[in-house]
Amino acid sequence: YYLFMGLVVASNESEEEGHGSDTTLQVWELDHHRLVNVDTTLEKGLERAKNLGLAESGLADVVFTMFPRHAAEIFSEEHPGRLFAFFRHPVDRAVSQFYYRSIASWEKSPGIYRPDFSDLGGMEEWLLDGRSPDQVNNYMVRLLVNKHMGGPVTEDDLEMAKEILRTKVLVGLVSKMEESVDRYDQYFGFYDNDNRDRCYNVYISKGFNKNNHKSLEEGSKAWNMLAEMDLYDMKLYEYAIQLFDEQERLFEKEEENVADQTVLSEK
Repeated sequence: YYLFMGLVVASNESEEEGHGSDTTLQVWELDHHRLVNVDTTLEKGLERAKNLGLAESGLADVVFTMFPRHAAEIFSEEHPGRLFAFFRHPVDRAVSQFYYRSIASWEKSPGIYRPDFSDLGGMEEWLLDGRSPDQVNNYMVRLLVNKHMGGPVTEDDLEMAKEILRTKVLVGLVSKMEESVDRYDQYFGFYDNDNRDRCYNVYISKGFNKNNHKSLEEGSKAWNMLAEMDLYDMKLYEYAIQLFDEQERLFEKEEENVADQTVLSEK
């Protein structure tokens, strides 16, 4: 969405296109999209971005990452960033990931593509047959408290993750996609982008790159199995919903003055 709006993005494309060894930061183009030549989806890429002074350069409008704790080290009081993140119901997320991996033959990382997930007719049958969904449990809590490499997740980890959300994150919900993106665009000042209306209609309102698949009935045995596996993520998701409702007050004046394109803060 933000690439198609013409914003400069730091993501994973630079590494894949051979810019991983560039000695200086620069903006380059791929299919008319503008990217900074660092891969912020990898821990080593975040370290490289820090060493090259990504925040100080001011080149990136949006930085995508799966490692928020490491990404925070790029920024400083003089060159701050603001974390925004979408949250999805953990069971829905697990189911979507399962079916995505069953077809994702284009994925380069080993172990991501799992054509065997197509066995038995679906995720419910897979789980009830006693097979592992091969997914990291409590994924969001782990990322926020930097336990993505393993180890048990505890109540203290959950409380730390909740505090990070409360103090650091502009929360969005996949179940409220349009409202969430409206908030992001208001906050970061993207509403006046000339391409926003067209891109919003294609990528947000209509949806893009969807993978239609079976769902699990809430309360079913398979659904409960996944909910138990992601118990702490379930609790974090409930808190994210609460924060989403509370953060609405940040945008009340914004909605009243949308014609003036007023924003609350710079990135």
